[in-house]
Amino acid sequence: MPLVYAAVAVLVAALWSAPVAPGLAPAPPRPAAAPWAEARPLARLDTLSLEATVGQLVAVRAAGTNVAALARAGRVGRVVVNERDLGRHLDALRAWQDGAAVPVLVATEAAGGAVGLGLSETPRFPPALAYGAADRPDLTYLTGRALADVARVVGVQSPGVPLGAGASPFGDGSADRSGLAVALARGLRDGQTIPSADVQAADLDAGRGGDLDALLGAGLMEVRLTPAPASTQAALAAAVRGLREGRGFAGLVVVDVEGRDSLAVAAVAAGADQVLTARPAPLARQIAAAVRAGRLDRARLDRGAERVLRAKAWAGLAAPPPRRAGEGGAGGLRVSPWRPPSAALLHRAGLLSGEVARRSIAVVEDGRGPIPVVGAAVPERVVVVTLDAGAAPPPFADAVGGALAVRSSHRLALGAPDSAYAAAAEIAVAAAERADLVVLGAFADGGELPPRHRAVAERLLRGGAPVAVAAFGPPSLLVGLPRPAALVAAWDDSAPAQRAAAEAVAGQIAVAGRLPVSVAGLYAAGDGARLPQQRLRPGTPEEAGLDADAARRLDDAVEAALARSAFPGAAVAVGRDGVLVRLRGYGRLTPGGAAATEQTPYDLASLTKVVGTTAAVMRLVESGDLDLDARVSTYVPAFRPEGGAAVTVRQLLTHAAGQRPFYPFYARGILDRAGVLDFVYTDTLRYRPGSKSVYSDFDMIVLGEVIEAVTGEPLDRHLQRAVFGPLGMDATGFRRPGAVDRAAAPTEVDGVWRERTLQGEVHDEAASVMGGVAGHAGLFSTAEDMARFAFLLASGGEANGARLFRRTTLDAFTERAPVRGRYAMGLGWMLRPRGGGASSSGSRFGPRSFGHTGFTGTSIWVDPDEDLFVVLLTNRVHPTRRTRGIREARAALADAVAGAVAAPPGEPARAWGFGPVPADL
Repeated sequence: MPLVYAAVAVLVAALWSAPVAPGLAPAPPRPAAAPWAEARPLARLDTLSLEATVGQLVAVRAAGTNVAALARAGRVGRVVVNERDLGRHLDALRAWQDGAAVPVLVATEAAGGAVGLGLSETPRFPPALAYGAADRPDLTYLTGRALADVARVVGVQSPGVPLGAGASPFGDGSADRSGLAVALARGLRDGQTIPSADVQAADLDAGRGGDLDALLGAGLMEVRLTPAPASTQAALAAAVRGLREGRGFAGLVVVDVEGRDSLAVAAVAAGADQVLTARPAPLARQIAAAVRAGRLDRARLDRGAERVLRAKAWAGLAAPPPRRAGEGGAGGLRVSPWRPPSAALLHRAGLLSGEVARRSIAVVEDGRGPIPVVGAAVPERVVVVTLDAGAAPPPFADAVGGALAVRSSHRLALGAPDSAYAAAAEIAVAAAERADLVVLGAFADGGELPPRHRAVAERLLRGGAPVAVAAFGPPSLLVGLPRPAALVAAWDDSAPAQRAAAEAVAGQIAVAGRLPVSVAGLYAAGDGARLPQQRLRPGTPEEAGLDADAARRLDDAVEAALARSAFPGAAVAVGRDGVLVRLRGYGRLTPGGAAATEQTPYDLASLTKVVGTTAAVMRLVESGDLDLDARVSTYVPAFRPEGGAAVTVRQLLTHAAGQRPFYPFYARGILDRAGVLDFVYTDTLRYRPGSKSVYSDFDMIVLGEVIEAVTGEPLDRHLQRAVFGPLGMDATGFRRPGAVDRAAAPTEVDGVWRERTLQGEVHDEAASVMGGVAGHAGLFSTAEDMARFAFLLASGGEANGARLFRRTTLDAFTERAPVRGRYAMGLGWMLRPRGGGASSSGSRFGPRSFGHTGFTGTSIWVDPDEDLFVVLLTNRVHPTRRTRGIREARAALADAVAGAVAAPPGEPARAWGFGPVPADL
């Protein structure tokens, strides 16, 4: 027997595919026959006794079987576990493997469309239909890798998953979904577990191959074959030979003969490697007797045993991690100290489950339906009703309530007494009758909506208010009910699925899922709207494709600036890929004063130039109301500076109009708006317009007046109507001189002119003289509102149900202007320096990044190629403008964020440690 152990150990080198260099995607898989043909033959197999050889061909289900005794005697080669408790599973596994003559191969069985091991404390991935709805082979592959990682840790070499012949578990026959099956199998195989397909012989007889041929061509390693109910030995042998000879399959063939042991010898003779039985001892004697009687070829038996032993070696049983002291062993063979999955592995698997849940959401609605609930037409009276079966309240209602203003929420639990349920139903229906929108969470029980839930759902659907149904389970639970105003298909009742459905309702995720199945009388397979994300979704750095430590590092960057007294307090908003990674305040408004928060109003100073003025100009240019190359005097005839008759709107935006940078109006006795404009309009230009770029407040003051002339509205009113209102930026706007807001971050203690601490009134002197409303300064905002604006920019001009401008317009305004100057300029926007040198955006933002800064210590930077933004609001001028360190703080924060990018935009799962995705997926 020691020679057998040594021979099995040698097989570790005979891997299913060649090793892959770290960070490189593996090559496409080879056909199934190649690995078995190339593997080193098992040495001294002829030294095994007949009984030991037969033992490798015997498979049993753990329930009701003394597996430990069979393993000690070498009379079992495979155990199919059905334990649900992980602790009991691990205890049993250790008992089997510690005493085994040869380690047993441990397998689980697929349960319907479930993807997982079915063990407590192990991940439950979304069901197969969710992968069909998402139609993302890359995420399906990564799920296979993740499941393999978990399976290896808990000692499972062949995890049962929904793969096989017949109807595809990923959807009905209206589309070919074999690519998803192949991706899942490849993920399992590349994770060094054995991908297996469940095949009914009846499906093969009827020509219902389903995904099987595609799986075989992609390197499937195992087929679990179930004979037809009335199968004869000849029919079963034909089915096995059909796999071996007809389809050229060289992997493991496991035949379930449980209850029909008389089929076992015929299955093995035809090419099966293992037979699954409830009576292992009698079946083993039957096979051995057939060999002795010459009815079964011993060479065929040896080939099956050799294949089983090679599969075990490939799956790691022959070369486990070293055992720790005191953990025992099995003769000369050491086996792995299997354990529960680590917290880190569970966390990463949870991230993947959440990503699949979000990508799988399918929304079906007619025309412009109620989903997502965003924008100016948001219903005032939203009522949430959940029809669930669990003891604990489902998180869906709270998730909707956290994202939307909900009038009332009502839960009807299946387990409630009849009288309590009826009373709760009447209250919910009455509330729905007064609603503008009903959001109904319908939870399947056994794949269907229970009768009393169905009765309530029908009353709601026949009521006067539109109903959006979030279906947690197969959408077929709606069969027979009136069609809702919108269906949000979420596939199962897991917490990630419930959160994803709520995010879809609130417009916090993009929706691209398609129904993979038809729903009789309601929907066709392939139905589903494509809905862009409209609002930021709070999430973790990893969900945004940043490394897990990103939040701590950006916190450290701000805290370090606070420690250097660069500013008393700050608020930060960081987002990537539609995920709001950070939104919080740091420090205090004043030393020892109130804490800064994400809702603290800050004086934006020169961010007004882009958040207000440039944004308005972009809209007017796109609408055709403003011509960038027209003379400014076309719109503002009073603009006649000395030497500037030909100044264009474009030159104002690029700070190339020849105007002076600023002027101390208050110190020169100019103390009203009219006086400021008269001075600006008649000033003498400092250089020839268009010859260079010199940053100038005057340029943006004039642009503000151009906007007023074109729109016929005061600047503040126009910005509120055209920019801030549509985005829901309710805390953003201008403030009049003399205003006091104790919640705002104070700026300077002005002892020169205004002789007071400025808190809630504009710091910029020129804007103050102009009444607090100007094109160059004066806006106040919060980090929360600025995150909305930054998301608009990062998403290409659409947010909160409104498209303010097209992506092409944004691209045109952030293209480098052909003028030289201290700052690289687009149209209104500052750009990264040529050559990628350091700036207030640090050194790691991309070459197409754009942003702006404000004198009070504010900044915004957006990297469109990385779908990334960073907003920093500070009151660095409090108590005096002589503080130092804001430039370094801006750069350090930007570098902390941009340096944390770990995955391409839209593909965060590639950074979660489940291996590179093959290039052909």
